[in-house]
Amino acid sequence: MRRLVALLVAALVVGACTGGGGSAKDNGKPHSGGTFRMGIERPHSLDPAQAHTPDEILLADQLFDSLTTYDANTLAVQAAVAASWTATPDQKHWDFTISPLAKFSSGRPITSADVKYSLERVAKRGSTATTSFLLEPISGFAAFNDPKGTAGDLAGIKAPAPNVVHFDLDQSLSTLPALLGNPTFAIVPKEAVEATPPAPDFNRQPVTSGPFRIKSRDDNVLHLVPAEGVKSLVSAVDVHFYTDEPASYAAFNRKAIDWSPVPPDRVDEVAEKYGKAGFKPYATVGFYGFNLKNPKFADVRFREAILAAIDRTAIVKGIYNSTVQATSRLVPEGIPGSQADPCGAICVHDPDKARSLLHDAFPAGNPPSIFIDYDQDTTQESIAKAMQANLKDVGINAELRPHPYTDYLNFALGGTQELFRLGWGGLTAYPTADAFLSPLFLTGSHENVTQFSNPQIDALLKAGQAQPDEAPRILQDQQAEQQILQQVPVVPIFEIETHSVIASRVKNLVLTVLGTFDATKLWLTSGSGVK
Repeated sequence: MRRLVALLVAALVVGACTGGGGSAKDNGKPHSGGTFRMGIERPHSLDPAQAHTPDEILLADQLFDSLTTYDANTLAVQAAVAASWTATPDQKHWDFTISPLAKFSSGRPITSADVKYSLERVAKRGSTATTSFLLEPISGFAAFNDPKGTAGDLAGIKAPAPNVVHFDLDQSLSTLPALLGNPTFAIVPKEAVEATPPAPDFNRQPVTSGPFRIKSRDDNVLHLVPAEGVKSLVSAVDVHFYTDEPASYAAFNRKAIDWSPVPPDRVDEVAEKYGKAGFKPYATVGFYGFNLKNPKFADVRFREAILAAIDRTAIVKGIYNSTVQATSRLVPEGIPGSQADPCGAICVHDPDKARSLLHDAFPAGNPPSIFIDYDQDTTQESIAKAMQANLKDVGINAELRPHPYTDYLNFALGGTQELFRLGWGGLTAYPTADAFLSPLFLTGSHENVTQFSNPQIDALLKAGQAQPDEAPRILQDQQAEQQILQQVPVVPIFEIETHSVIASRVKNLVLTVLGTFDATKLWLTSGSGVK
């Protein structure tokens, strides 16, 4: 069931921004010193494997390092715990060499055994990590993850030397270094995770592996300082915990903090008061999928008619008040290989075209009645009603079928869904086009809940996974995305946009489309104003 968490797009608008240039007083030149104050919703845990919200991912990225990380501007994969990596020509066997500088905040060097332990605790049966399914390509995952299995370890991860981690995969995966940069795959020490009282609780006071370590904490503030050997322009980061986004935003307005996410209902206010410098894309796409095993949707003309009938722009403006962006793509803005309009004319809102397609598909004028399935809340109810009205306008009867959220997680895999809400990205994202295509559209994938299958598209996706060079890999993924959209397995609706505010004294805060930033790179002027 945890896989389905990744398929559901929550109504989240998370923090994002890029700080401006320096003040005249500072001559625009970075300098060191000062405490950066950020506000987030109180996390349930500081364990990176339990990061289930954008705020928790952002915090995990300050406290921990994974084998790899990403350049903030290009999203290119960079070294982190691993200094380098190599692969066999078939992209199935990988060696990652651990940096000799990689240490835990306890001072102990990080070893290959720590990497194996950290990934196994995410992959093991019973794990509540939302990203465990991303490790499925590793040999032995099914046996290790199976609740009835007896595998004692994840066979495809080996530690042949203290500074070398070896991966054996069941499939070619040229993007493995990018995948392993997800913050939930952070490297943690077994002795701290499994320590018993009176040792500190790892959920509250973890031994870390990233750019910052915990110096102290109380109920409301986590005080971070740079880890040993880390070059940071700020001397400290104070993470202030609040009950929710409105409380954090209120603290920002009081100048109690320097950075805060913005509540969805305050986006217009922020745009007018502070401008849109903190509004950025967030790598998540929301759409409705067709259950392609249902004979109602066997004719592509019927699916295309539904697509042409739905006015996504009106949904975005009328329901989301333009706090998200209408989309016609599967790979969102900011991800390398994202295309401006891969769907083309087939995704244009055109009721007359929808009626013509219905006439061609059902000459007798009797298109089937369908269900619109969604997880029940006020926003999703409004979207479903708007879609229902769009479909009625062209002659398609659609009944609304809401489901409690907890039931919906199972329902979406049950086989009785029809036109149903889902989405992709967010916490499970990593910056490749394949990460947004293969899980949902490759034949046999566990996340392929529409049951889409096309041999030509499978060949393109697999060719991309076997391609070590980025440029041809992107081209193959782009071709696959275009061809998938021509087959209309889903109705793209929106991409989430992130919103935040930032004090004018904060400079060079660069947040990625994955919702995180590197606090070691930002710097503070002597002012205390807001932007």
